Parts: sequence; structure tokens; C-alpha cells
Amino acid sequence: MRSAHLSDLHFGSHVCRERLQSLAEDILDHRPDLLVVTGDVTDRGRISQFRWARDFLMSLSIPFICVPGNREICFSAVWEWMVPSLAMNRFRRFFGAPDKILYHHEESNTVFFGLNSIHSFPSWPGRISRETRLWLREQAALYPASTKVVFLHHPVIPVIRASSFWAHALSEAGELLNICSQLDIRLILQGHKHRSSVVEVRIPERDAKVVVSCCGAPLMSRWDSAYHLIDISAVSIVVRKREFGGGRFRDAGMYQFSFDGFSRR
Repeated sequence: MRSAHLSDLHFGSHVCRERLQSLAEDILDHRPDLLVVTGDVTDRGRISQFRWARDFLMSLSIPFICVPGNREICFSAVWEWMVPSLAMNRFRRFFGAPDKILYHHEESNTVFFGLNSIHSFPSWPGRISRETRLWLREQAALYPASTKVVFLHHPVIPVIRASSFWAHALSEAGELLNICSQLDIRLILQGHKHRSSVVEVRIPERDAKVVVSCCGAPLMSRWDSAYHLIDISAVSIVVRKREFGGGRFRDAGMYQFSFDGFSRR
């Protein structure tokens, strides 16, 4: 199957309309089966920004799944920083459940598990609740023959060319990697850093490995204006970086990870 990994769209006053149109055209040209959005769909958590983001994604007529980012908390609403569930109610109105998302692409037998990494003030570093981690263990165990993918907002591993400040990390990163190595989860999709990075993490003691895709912020000019196209087969994962330049999105690297090794071209 082919999925498009989008993150940090930051729908708001800084969105470039030309870039937005180019993103839509590029996604439609490559015909992914699914869009996976790893948070920060809005810039300030406003109703108008939620609506704009949802309408854009729906206009593509491609199934999409989404988890919230820290920007889904309204910037000026102090009470939402203290009680993020208030902001999650708004997220739920436009995008459905903010946590414990399960999407099974039956044709390719690929299962996606969405986790909410937003918590009460301060909402950094990210956190995955114990209840959600238990849910992931239980649900992933039900699909022993499937290719399994986890997606969330906060980074599980540090991102090259991005700040490593503790506030931008995930508190339960080690535990999440432990779960992935135990339950043969092949791929993690993460956001937050606005930098494009693709790496493979190996856990030798379990003879396990997981590919981690962190795409950029495709609608912003300050960071990596990139998203990732990901092809998953029975034997490999191929990640293609699509970056904006010269008025359109274009290939800016391809990474191929076989289940026996990996290579970069």
C-alpha cells in the first residue's frame, strides 16, 4: 500500500496558498491509499483553522487518519493548557477520536495505531499514557501477521538538524520502542520537529528493527517544506521525500528498508 505522511500543516495565517495547491496536486498525482497526519494541523487551535484543515483533507477524497499535536490547544486559552481534554473535544468534532486510533487497510493487511502524546500543562515533553500503552500492546498482539505502523506527534527518537531540547521529546520513548520491538511494529511516523528525517532503529537483543519517518512542515518555508510518500510491501518499506522547490513538490531522496537490511539511493 502507499500512504502519504503529513505533519505540522499549521493551517492559519502563515499558510502559502501556492504551496497548499501544489501539495494537493502532488498528493493526487501519486494516488496514495491513505493520508496519515501526525499532528499540528492548526497553528493556533481555532475553530476556523480546524475547519480549513479538515476541508482541505476531505477535498482530496482520500481516506485520512489524524492524531493531535500541541498546536491543537488554543494558544490564548490558558485553561486548555491546564486541561487539554477541552481542546481534544474540539479536535474530536473535526477529526474524530484523538487517541487509540486503529485503522486496518485490509487489502495490504497493514494496521495503523494512532497515539495521543498531548497532556496537561506543560504539554512538553510529550507523553503517552499508561492506558494508551497497554491498549497498543493488546491491539498489536491481535495482528501477528500484519505489517504494523504507529503514528503520533512527538518524536520517539531525536531528529537530525533539529533541536534535541528535552521539551521536544517523548517521555515514554524507550517504552514505546520496547513495545515495537516486542510486537514486530515495523514503522513509526512522527512529527513536531519540522525537519525531514528517515532512520532505522535496531534492537540487536531482540533481533528487531523499526523505521522512523519524521516529515517536515510542507506548507512552511522556514523549515523543511516536505512530506513523505511511503510504500509498504510484504518485504520492504520505501520512503520518498517530496520537498517543495521551484513552485512544486519534487523528489528529494528515497530510502529503501528491506526486512533483511536497508539501503539509501
